[in-house]
Amino acid sequence: MPQSSLEFAIGSISVLSTHLLTQAQLRRIIEAPTVKEAQAALLETGYAEGVPEALIQDGEIDKIIREQMQLSRKRIMELTPDRELLGLFLLPVDTHNLKTLLKARLLGVDAGEFLREGGAFSLELLKDAVSTKYYDDLPEIYKNTMDKIEADLVRGTDPLQFSTQIDGAMFKEAAKILKEKHEQGFISDYFSLWADFLNAQSLVRARLMKWDVDKLRLVLVEAGAIELKTFSENMETPAEQLASKLNTGKNGSAVAQAISEYIQTNDLSVINNRMNTALINILRKEKSNYESLGPVVGYLMARDAEAKALRAIFGAKQGGFEAQVPELLI
Repeated sequence: MPQSSLEFAIGSISVLSTHLLTQAQLRRIIEAPTVKEAQAALLETGYAEGVPEALIQDGEIDKIIREQMQLSRKRIMELTPDRELLGLFLLPVDTHNLKTLLKARLLGVDAGEFLREGGAFSLELLKDAVSTKYYDDLPEIYKNTMDKIEADLVRGTDPLQFSTQIDGAMFKEAAKILKEKHEQGFISDYFSLWADFLNAQSLVRARLMKWDVDKLRLVLVEAGAIELKTFSENMETPAEQLASKLNTGKNGSAVAQAISEYIQTNDLSVINNRMNTALINILRKEKSNYESLGPVVGYLMARDAEAKALRAIFGAKQGGFEAQVPELLI
């Protein structure tokens, strides 16, 4: 059951946060001569606490990371005084699972090891829904989206389009809950900025690939502060004017700066890097605000950043490459 006390949740998070990995610990893992010794260095930190012994003995690092993330998400959802708002940060897991299950069904393969526990929705619910094509037990936005996808697939629509439709459902659901909860703080800022940057990326890609404006509209997501028509109206805008055209709303300056840097470098990854930095800064600024969900969300996202860092380190080691020390959200 979720806790009703924010004070209790934040107190518990303060204790849990002492077990997050540090940059120094990551450096020791990287400096270990072999993969086996790197795994031993990780286990010495206590990272696998709560993970079944069988998984630890098996030695598959990705399974250990997945199990730790699942435990962390479950623990956080039990602690939070507001499951709906915190659940918004779990929707990317559900989005991944829906895409994976649908792709697996279309290809006639088992989604199995590619699925992730710890979303806002039960994994069994999603499995049953995609298998039976019955989505009435999902929230209305997801039900309508998945019903439309199934109808489109019957008509022979390009199955690749369903990925963007499921992404769109996630942001629609976020916008709906934020409005219902009258959320105007950092969570609203986070999703607003995320949506605006994603739409800016979509606009740039659409221009590069010479899409028509109707195709662009299909991939634009809600919840942003920049009106959707601003993106669709600038398909033909000269590149040197694009940044100024998108500089509107509370996120306009950040988006415009990223677009300007992209125009100068012709490197699309610049926009994504700017987005990730801006999102992390929102969480870092709020993680010490003990009158909000900031510390709770911050811990959840720090665990996520930690998992990504470990996967990058062990992936590099297993591939024989030199691993870098990734940045952690702490």
